[in-house]
Amino acid sequence: MKSFKLFIVIILLVACAGPIFAQSLTIHISPHRYLSKDKATIVNLDYQVPYNNLKFVKHKNGYYAELDINIEVLKNDSLIFQKNIRDNIGISNQFDAKSDKAYLNRVSFSLDPGSYIFRVNALDINSKKSSTYSFPIETLSPETILSDIELCSVVRPDSSAFLEKFHRGKTLYQSQPSLIFEKRDNPYVYLSFEVYTNESMRQDVGILILTVQKDSILIVDDMIDFIAHSDNERITLTIPLTDIEAGKYNGNITIQIGELSEERNFEFFVTEPKIQYYYVFVNPDDDYKLLRYFMGESAPGNWKTYSYDAKKQYVNRCWVKLANANQVSPESFIQTIRERVDYANKHFSHFSDGWTTDIGRIYIRHGEPDDVEKGTTLDDTRFVRKDFQIWKYRSRFNAVYLFLDIQMNGNYKLIYVNGDERESSNPNYMYYLGDDFDTSLLRN
Repeated sequence: MKSFKLFIVIILLVACAGPIFAQSLTIHISPHRYLSKDKATIVNLDYQVPYNNLKFVKHKNGYYAELDINIEVLKNDSLIFQKNIRDNIGISNQFDAKSDKAYLNRVSFSLDPGSYIFRVNALDINSKKSSTYSFPIETLSPETILSDIELCSVVRPDSSAFLEKFHRGKTLYQSQPSLIFEKRDNPYVYLSFEVYTNESMRQDVGILILTVQKDSILIVDDMIDFIAHSDNERITLTIPLTDIEAGKYNGNITIQIGELSEERNFEFFVTEPKIQYYYVFVNPDDDYKLLRYFMGESAPGNWKTYSYDAKKQYVNRCWVKLANANQVSPESFIQTIRERVDYANKHFSHFSDGWTTDIGRIYIRHGEPDDVEKGTTLDDTRFVRKDFQIWKYRSRFNAVYLFLDIQMNGNYKLIYVNGDERESSNPNYMYYLGDDFDTSLLRN
């Protein structure tokens, strides 16, 4: 009997620009059949839902999604079993909700011999998105010597309670129902399965044959001697992904013990790591100038010698580093900086772009101040009256900035700062303000 590996149509959507039905819930389902000690068929029904397809709602100190799974088992067109599962999925970082991470769960069934139809309905309680899938399951013969092939992203020793349903003994077998393996996150595809023998069969040396091909070209062709030591033996084979191209792969495992032979087919998809560049401006030279607001002298001094691609990569790394330091996603951090640049250009531009001015720099670094006091210097200064602004920050940190419109053209210059080591005061700031300037205004 050839193996059954469910590959739901929804998998195909991953390779496309987006889901065909916007309101359809993306869920990957993969059943695997095994034999119990009494030769009954056990079906492990694994399902996986990407976080970015669920709606998370903030509650207290976390973010939560609710997934309703209803499973119906039919035989001869009659409903013989129904199971409802409510998955409460919690995350602490709101940005995980937009990530490629996924929720994984397993439901197991013991089936009497025969043919069945499984019907799975999945509903996201918060978004009301849903999907329904039906697929056949036929029980294994009690005389079978090979289970289905379970494709895993992780196989490792693990005695913790993490993904407890996916443990066998003290080993974690983390299945990948999507059948999609990104090379950066998954250096291997693990093929996990069971071999069933009896005492007389264990007198023979068996042979395992693993083949994998892409576009009818053979990529893997291994033959392994196999000696069974127990009635039920779990075997794990690995396929390294480092040196293979992205695309769809078809594989086959055949086991031969004496005159007995069985085979199982499987398939999986390999994807390249997504390349995401984060930037504020089209020109990386402008990003470099902007990054110096945050990095100061730690920025490279030989910037002009960098190639265009090297500049893009450096800018990208810096924005990601700054986002991590602020405990926000790079997307969110870049969006915030872009909004501040736009605001600075709209309100602080005069003879140059607002983001390049002193007052624009402080706004971009810290955002809107908690308090702004505007005034004009007194007549007894050495110059004509000049407008000034005092910006005060208190909520996240304590700092005071005094900007003076020295040339009275709207281009405010930073002449005094307190509480910010990245900025410096003009040592002669009182020369511009006058002896009668009320320095109590600089208190925070």
